[in-house]
Amino acid sequence: MRDVYDFAKFFIKSGADFTPNTYDGNMKLQKLLVLADMAHLAQYGQPLFKDDVLAFENGLVVEKVRLRYRNDYSGLKADSEKFDPDFSEEEYETLKAVIGVYGHLSAKELSDLNHRFRSWRDAYQNGTEENGYHDKKKSVVDFNAFPEDIEAVGKAVRAYKETMKTALKYEVINGVRFYYDDMTITDDIIAELEKFSQVCEDDAYSICSDDGKLVIF
Repeated sequence: MRDVYDFAKFFIKSGADFTPNTYDGNMKLQKLLVLADMAHLAQYGQPLFKDDVLAFENGLVVEKVRLRYRNDYSGLKADSEKFDPDFSEEEYETLKAVIGVYGHLSAKELSDLNHRFRSWRDAYQNGTEENGYHDKKKSVVDFNAFPEDIEAVGKAVRAYKETMKTALKYEVINGVRFYYDDMTITDDIIAELEKFSQVCEDDAYSICSDDGKLVIF
């Protein structure tokens, strides 16, 4: 089983933390890491990484990544840019699906989503003393005890994958394929996709419109 840093570097290199070197960027990275762990557990019966997940006030986190991001972002960013992943097909599918399902959400929205999980609630309460002190050792999450949380994430990821299979419409711009379903491709959208295609790293993406705003994942 891999070290969580492999997946943190992948998300950072992909720009998935969205607002780099900020509190919100760190919080979003934490939530994506944990959701990827839960999604992998739901699909393949195994966690994605070996590191503990802890319950903090703002949701679920992997502490060593949280601290490295906060205290040495430049070093972590440099390591991420040099990172050449050798993920398995299953690992890569999990990461792409998590970005597809949750990547457009803000850090606050992902935190609110975490607060719906019983796994977070029970671990956070267990780690909080009467005087308000938060004991990290007592706030470790055991996802095996909360199959309903794992299934909720698994259901969302399965739905995303099914949508990807049936999204037959696409535009190819500068060699990059953009899949879409129920939306009209305008000249303005083409212009945005053309700019994106010149800096993106992958060769296929899905697009949709969210309140008139183009979303690429």
